[in-house]
Amino acid sequence: MIKVLILYYLNTKPTHGYEIQKFIKYTQLDSWTKIQSGSIYYALDKLEKDGMISLLREESIGSKIRKIFSITDEGKKELERCITEELQKEIYEVGSDKFILYPFLNSLDKEHIVKKVNLHIEALKEKKNYFEKWQKIKIQPDSLKVETLSFEIILSNLDYQIRWHAALLQELDACQQLGKKTEDFIRKVDFSTVNADENTQIIQQQMVEKLKQEILAEPLSAEKKLEELIQILKK
Repeated sequence: MIKVLILYYLNTKPTHGYEIQKFIKYTQLDSWTKIQSGSIYYALDKLEKDGMISLLREESIGSKIRKIFSITDEGKKELERCITEELQKEIYEVGSDKFILYPFLNSLDKEHIVKKVNLHIEALKEKKNYFEKWQKIKIQPDSLKVETLSFEIILSNLDYQIRWHAALLQELDACQQLGKKTEDFIRKVDFSTVNADENTQIIQQQMVEKLKQEILAEPLSAEKKLEELIQILKK
């Protein structure tokens, strides 16, 4: 998105990186998206190398030299392409690494998890409060519907994130138990021998054979292992 912003700005008028940086801070775009003002100069350098913008002139401001850039014809085409591409993206990604993280939580100490998640929940609440304040300021009876819905989407997403993390804390013991079962599953199955198109029956057969070997090797634990074996065979 940083590329879109720079090309859009330069398509409006030639300018330097510092002005674009100040624009981001003034409009607080870095609070809304992944745009970071510090990445402006790196992006400008790359866009110049790619022929999307060109150096128009240099201006001396005290001991500093500011490079004034203008957009090229290729840059205008790229701007159109990038905006079209952004329009086809989902507003929020459907997938998140956290959606598959909870079975791995047995790798961490419970108190450590609780502390970190609670801190994250507080940060999410602060962010939600921030956008609620901006919503009251920005959204008026004559506001555009896209503006209204933008705030609603952001606040709804933050609310769901808070609820998800709260549920994680409530079910942390169950998540860690699931993690232990996942570890047991990984130990008992050699996935390198299983093809992607093979069904779970092969995995079950490997687990059954593994349990048989464990029962023979440790007869004292046979009762527990037999219970596991029965559960697998029931599936």
